[in-house]
Amino acid sequence: MVMTDMHFTEQAPSAPASGLLIDAAGRSDIGRQRDRNEDLFLIATFQRSMLVHDADARTADHGWFSGNGTGTLLMVADGMGGEGDGDIASRIAIQTIAGYLLNVMPWVTMERERAGHRFSLPGVRDQLAAAVGEGDSRVRSEAAKPNVSSRMGTTLTLAYVVWPVLYIAHVGDSRCYLHREGKLTQLTTDHTLAQQMKERGVPEADVREEWHHILWNVVGGDEQAAVPQIIKMDLRPADELFLCTDGLTKHVDDLEILIALQSKAPPQQTCRWLIDRANERGGSDNVTVIVARPRFQ
Repeated sequence: MVMTDMHFTEQAPSAPASGLLIDAAGRSDIGRQRDRNEDLFLIATFQRSMLVHDADARTADHGWFSGNGTGTLLMVADGMGGEGDGDIASRIAIQTIAGYLLNVMPWVTMERERAGHRFSLPGVRDQLAAAVGEGDSRVRSEAAKPNVSSRMGTTLTLAYVVWPVLYIAHVGDSRCYLHREGKLTQLTTDHTLAQQMKERGVPEADVREEWHHILWNVVGGDEQAAVPQIIKMDLRPADELFLCTDGLTKHVDDLEILIALQSKAPPQQTCRWLIDRANERGGSDNVTVIVARPRFQ
């Protein structure tokens, strides 16, 4: 069984004097029935930096100078396309979108509004949508090459935290949840035929099982260009974020996710526990999860 996991702690940008940190971990597993893992995840910090090539010794030493972190980026992607092309799609999407954001995302020049002490980051939602569009274009370009599946695509769920503001960009049926005050809320909407039928008033009993696996919105693929769901909201100090691919939610329900988050175990341990539950119940798909929570020093 192949697993990858990552853990990091970041000083939250614009953190209060009390020393708020963002503690995040991710883990990806091949599952019990797949030959390869086409899921990917990324946890990263945008960092302002400067490389000094030459300078008077009284001015600066040679080397890298880094400023404070300017945001935490969390991403999960679930590739599809057959013949192993799904992992190509998820890798291209994550690398392209992260690279695009690194070059266009405004650095933290956030200004507090006097009324309510709210933060403002103009243009972020537009840049997130443009980044997803760039990822979509790159995946489609790759799919047009010989010996590659023309249907190659991927889901993409992205959370960008510039404390205390959360931005989400989402395509497909991977998910982002908010754990707040003992309640678990799914922030993203599944872009499946089943969800469309429910929104049109079709009774749950009449929603076919196969409709849950038909995506109408993906990065790449052979249908329309990706149409990302963009969300902005304010976070509270005790909030937790949870991202996952559908390899988890096929086997683990929201109540079990809530119980796992309420345990307050370290993020790495929570990721492992949830993946183990999915595998114990068949592990029918690759499964990837990220847990991110603030904590005070």
